[in-house]
Amino acid sequence: MPTPSNASQNRLITIYQIMAVVVLWNGAFKGVRVLNTLYALELGATPLHIGFLLATYGVFPLLLAVAAGRIADRYGSRMPVIAGMVICTAGVVLPWFAPSLALLFASAAITGLGFIFGQVAFQSLVGTLGEGEARTRNFNNYALIVAVADFVGPVLAGFSIDHFGHVASFPLLGLLGASSIVVILALARRIPRHRKPAPRPAGQSMLDLLRNTEMRRVLIASAVVMTGIDLFQLYMPLYGHQAGLSASAIGMVLGAAAAATFVSRALLPLLAVHYGKETTLLHSLFLVAAMFTLIPFFTDAIVLGLICFVLGLGMGLGQPLTVMLCYEYSPAGRGGESLGLRIAINNSMHVAVPALFGAVGSAFGLAPVFWVSAGVIAAGNWYSRKRQG
Repeated sequence: MPTPSNASQNRLITIYQIMAVVVLWNGAFKGVRVLNTLYALELGATPLHIGFLLATYGVFPLLLAVAAGRIADRYGSRMPVIAGMVICTAGVVLPWFAPSLALLFASAAITGLGFIFGQVAFQSLVGTLGEGEARTRNFNNYALIVAVADFVGPVLAGFSIDHFGHVASFPLLGLLGASSIVVILALARRIPRHRKPAPRPAGQSMLDLLRNTEMRRVLIASAVVMTGIDLFQLYMPLYGHQAGLSASAIGMVLGAAAAATFVSRALLPLLAVHYGKETTLLHSLFLVAAMFTLIPFFTDAIVLGLICFVLGLGMGLGQPLTVMLCYEYSPAGRGGESLGLRIAINNSMHVAVPALFGAVGSAFGLAPVFWVSAGVIAAGNWYSRKRQG
């Protein structure tokens, strides 16, 4: 029987070891999103198809995010994490078996299904491993590792496409996912199986979370953040392809944004102390909107890389800040459910907006997609800012 001190040490070790898992798992997920997009274009997909492809990633997260959070609250993170990673990896390699546009959509749906269970469980687990500044530090460490994965996945996908082709890149990314499964199985006993959440009064529902003014404001800001991130990750490859950039160049442009994300997240604790979490979040989103307006004016890879680096500085702060604020404002014992609600709302935007943006791109070209994206981000951010007072 482990002593309390040993149990505490094991939990602390779990944070840092799981971060290694996140690099592999998120790297596979983020890489295959780029690979699916570029391969869809190779198969003749239009911007409208790309919009629906993006929406497909969000279908299961929209339907199951809250349920995934409740499962993590009630049963702990071990099984949701393992199951999510297995399902996600199966989706990554699926198109390799019978390459077609239809299987790219199936891949998007399956990886989205696996990702939602793993993501909510990981975030909920990180939230339980400390209080106050320790919790902020843990969430930021998680966000830093995700930023590393955001760099590794697209860059690896881009170079793999140029050297081995689209189809051969699917098992390569699947290898990353399979490696993460091996590591998480080795660490499984260090992840709590069950939790004992604070008692939850009878009759509480998801609507209670939405009635909380602070929570509602954070959820709006979070939806704005994730809409910007997903539109960038899927329409930037489309724009680069249209501009005649190679897959490697597109991967490096996306990698520049991911590198900037790492920098801004490394500075996040300092920014949060000096300016406050919400003020930092608001200013970072206005920076993202400004950079979105600039993208359509340039086609040079170096210039686009510089613009996307600045964009990444702002975009990198949004996700960890909204996760922190969402967890802080959640009622006792409902942290996983609150995080799940955040993701469900994010994905309601991901399902609805891409189809609209895809139609805009097909009818008017890609420039309006970036400009309308900037307007959506700025308007949603301004709405949240007005409610702050």
